[in-house]
This record gives sequence, C-alpha cells and structure tokens, in this order.
Amino acid sequence: MQPNLSQLMSITCGAADPASEAAPESRAQQLMLTITALFSGLLLSSLWGLAAGSTSAAMSLANAYKVPMVILLSAITALPAGLVALRFTDAALRGHQLVAAFATSIFGGALVLAVLAPLVAIYYHTSSKAGLPLALGSVFVSLATASLLFGRAVARRVAGRPKRGSLFAVGVLVALFSAALLQYVALASPIISTETRFDGGFDRVFSR
Repeated sequence: MQPNLSQLMSITCGAADPASEAAPESRAQQLMLTITALFSGLLLSSLWGLAAGSTSAAMSLANAYKVPMVILLSAITALPAGLVALRFTDAALRGHQLVAAFATSIFGGALVLAVLAPLVAIYYHTSSKAGLPLALGSVFVSLATASLLFGRAVARRVAGRPKRGSLFAVGVLVALFSAALLQYVALASPIISTETRFDGGFDRVFSR
C-alpha cells in the first residue's frame, strides 16, 4: 500500500518502521516509500523556492522547478558513492534500505523548508537586513535536520547489528550531497534576489 502523507511523516519522525525483514513485501514497501518520500519532498521544496524568489514573479516561478531540480540532481550525484561505501564496508544495511532512508530524510529536510517558506517570504518583502540571513539559515537548518533524520533512520534499521559501516555510508552520502548541492546551486543561480557567495560555487565560497 502506498504511504499517505500522514504515514510518511510518521515514518520520517521515527514512529514506525516502513517494513520488517520478515515481511515478504518489504522490498516493495521500501520502493513505494522511496518514491513517495522523494516526490513529496521535491514538491515541498518548490514552496520554499517560490518564497525565496517572491520579490520577482519570473524568479519565483523559475524557482518552483529549479530548487527541486537542484535537490534531485544532488541526490542522484551522491547516491552511487553511498551505495559503494555500503558495499566496501560490508555493512549490515541493504542498499534499498539506505535509499529509502535517504529519501525520507530528503522529505524531512524539504518539510522544514516548506514550513519556513512563509516566514522567508514575509521577511524578504518587509526587511532588507533579515531576509537574506533567514533564507540561508532555513537552508542550513533543513540540511542539518535531513542529516540527523538520515542517521537516525539508518541506525534504527541496523539496531542490534554493527552500525559503523552503515553510518560511514551515511557520512559519505551527506558529504557528497552537500558538495554537489553547492555546485548545482551555483549553476541554477539566481535562486534568491540578493547575490551571495554561494552563487559562485566552491571557488567563491572558499576564496580568500
């Protein structure tokens, strides 16, 4: 059965395990969970994009697809390395479980962005000083939330078994997702009306 939004939020918050190893349909449930979480997360992230670009109608509409595209491309870029790390460390976690946990963490991070989107829009229209810090801050809060949810979801799936290899794969995925995100944001810029160091990607962020 396809998870609805309420069930997906419960799973993301750790209130339920999407499937047990004993259930014959567990792999199918994991696949459905992954698809539902990913597409729901992308839709939620577009709300933040609309808010972040709301000072310009053209930018706001462009952000509705650019922000989800940046997240999706970053996830696709990072995922192979995470799966390879999982194999190399002979982790107890299976590949489809890692992907499902990654997708639910993206949903959780995007949910934070969507919740903060109205506040970002309000401050962009009413404060010349707080709008940009709030927009950037919401992104960092979202990344931190997604990373914590990802680590917790993986730890739950390997409860009672060695966790080091699985958590190493989590670290690899988070690091490469963040690195890819930085460059895709630069390629998709402008996303917000005020120019930032992130618009230039790695070279500009770490330039002296």
